[in-house]
Amino acid sequence: MAAVAAVALGAVLTGTALAAPAAAEEIPEFSHEDCPELPAGAEPGYWLCNAVVVSGGEFSFGSFEQNIETPMRLVYANGFDADTFEETAILASFESEWMQVREGIFGDRFLSAVYAKPEAVDLDLVNGNVQLDLKVRLGNPFLGWNCTIGTNSNPIELNLTVGTTNPPPPNEPISGSPPVDVSTDPWVVKTTLVDNAFSVPGADNCGIGDSANWMVNLIAGLPSAAGKNTAIFEQYVAAKSYTEL
Repeated sequence: MAAVAAVALGAVLTGTALAAPAAAEEIPEFSHEDCPELPAGAEPGYWLCNAVVVSGGEFSFGSFEQNIETPMRLVYANGFDADTFEETAILASFESEWMQVREGIFGDRFLSAVYAKPEAVDLDLVNGNVQLDLKVRLGNPFLGWNCTIGTNSNPIELNLTVGTTNPPPPNEPISGSPPVDVSTDPWVVKTTLVDNAFSVPGADNCGIGDSANWMVNLIAGLPSAAGKNTAIFEQYVAAKSYTEL
């Protein structure tokens, strides 16, 4: 279930060296129209606006296992205070589409099928990793369309890395891939971010008066402890300095 945990490019943004350019490949289109305004007093030369397309991978938790087949897009800015060099990230937008995660009981695609849509709550960059907070909205006529796994106050907290994870069992370590230049005009890099050490909270606001929370938790295997969930985000990032915008 896509994820988010989409997403950003911590290694590039913190100055990690890039790998050698990859062979020519089809590159998605990007838009920087949603770039956020910079904080008061910010120096544009110290800031980047990043348009991200998560084009593939996996987002699995509890008993839900979902390949990312529909792109997720997000735009965020990151930069440094000109005096303290403290890094700050600002999430501007996150776009995803509804995906069917459970077939209907009677084979229908409308009344009893379950659809999911990831939504970003917050984003930060810490020590080269992308900390992406998500909630996953579930929907069908029975659950309603305000049913979520994770909330704004209790989200799914991903700590995405291009390095190697250190999850509790039964998960084993997995590795992302460092950024690779795939285009110079515009500047685009490709990378894979991973996390399989996060936990997932239970359902909230499902059915009338939370009446279906228990059912979602039972079917989805929630809450799901750390070591039983996996996020793999294959993504492209187009970065522009605020002096170019």
